[in-house]
Amino acid sequence: MRLPSPRFLIGLVLVLVACIGVAYVVSRSGAEEATGSPNSEPATITCIGGSEKTELMADPKVKSILHDRYGLTVTFQPLGSYDQVQLSTDELRARKTDCLWPSSASAQSVFEKSHSGAFGDYRAENLLQSPEVVYAGPKGTDALVKAGLVEQRDKRYYIVNVKNLLLDYVLKKRTWESIQAGDLRGPIAIASTDAAKSNSGFTLAQLQLNIIATADVFSAPSAEQARTALKTLRALYDAQGLQARSSDAGFRQWLTQGGEFHAPLYAGYENQFIQQVIAAGGNSAALLKNVRVLYPEPTIYSDHPLLALSPAAGRFIDAMKDTEIQTIAWKTYGFRSGTQIGFNNVTDFPDLPLADQFRTTTPPNADVTLMLLSCVKDAKTC
Repeated sequence: MRLPSPRFLIGLVLVLVACIGVAYVVSRSGAEEATGSPNSEPATITCIGGSEKTELMADPKVKSILHDRYGLTVTFQPLGSYDQVQLSTDELRARKTDCLWPSSASAQSVFEKSHSGAFGDYRAENLLQSPEVVYAGPKGTDALVKAGLVEQRDKRYYIVNVKNLLLDYVLKKRTWESIQAGDLRGPIAIASTDAAKSNSGFTLAQLQLNIIATADVFSAPSAEQARTALKTLRALYDAQGLQARSSDAGFRQWLTQGGEFHAPLYAGYENQFIQQVIAAGGNSAALLKNVRVLYPEPTIYSDHPLLALSPAAGRFIDAMKDTEIQTIAWKTYGFRSGTQIGFNNVTDFPDLPLADQFRTTTPPNADVTLMLLSCVKDAKTC
């Protein structure tokens, strides 16, 4: 029996070494993919964000994924979108803030305009989104349908003439009695959170500005167009009276204080109702019976861009793109994905009449946004 030649044995050893090396690289790559990133050194970051994301960031599954897969522990501090992006550079550094998470692309543009070049590791990406909707009850909705302001299509409701609703009904102080809305009383108005403090209310103001200041409701106004409409916007703002300071608290207050009998029309995020229905579980029948979701045509998407001010917060952006986290954000908290096309399927909520597609308009630029924000904070600037 011939023994293998030395050349053959050397070749065999080299092949075995190569195979072991490849197996090691593959296994290490798989391990890194499973833990999220080769740079998963433990890090604790502080993030200031909109209140509507508080429960998502407190979710035990989300916290576990961030910690175990990506080495991140996130301290989340709720604050209104425009309050957070107008914090000074010195104050952000004094607070050791790693990221901001407003509820608006316009808020991001305001931050970038006023903090240009201040943070060398700055990076921003939109992770979640939710359209601005108007919540109503059955009586108010039926009356608006009869008045030709709302249409029902495929069991979904759309406000088809927002400009007419604002100018001919709200500003002219038409009453619910005048359009035979059952036992609803008082002037027709669209309530919201305080536009000077909360993004859901400010998004309504932006939408109203687009519709009133321009001939084309699908375009954002120039600064000149906006100036001519600011007094009208201020009148709409004043018509709301006392408003809640945060999106999360405002919507809960609307529900607990009687829905349409508290305010027949209430503007907020689509995800807020989804979240409440899911949280109610088997006790959601009353919510589904008494709340209608009206989609303005057009509406504005409320984006949720995460503004990373440090390298660790950049890792947080990547971690929040995790498919499992994005699934939790949608199926538990109603946030549509800002990172994955076709990810959200409204049939995941068969009992909710959610629109799959809807018409949208573009929010104003940073200069117009600051002009509008100044107006709602101080009538003298309008």
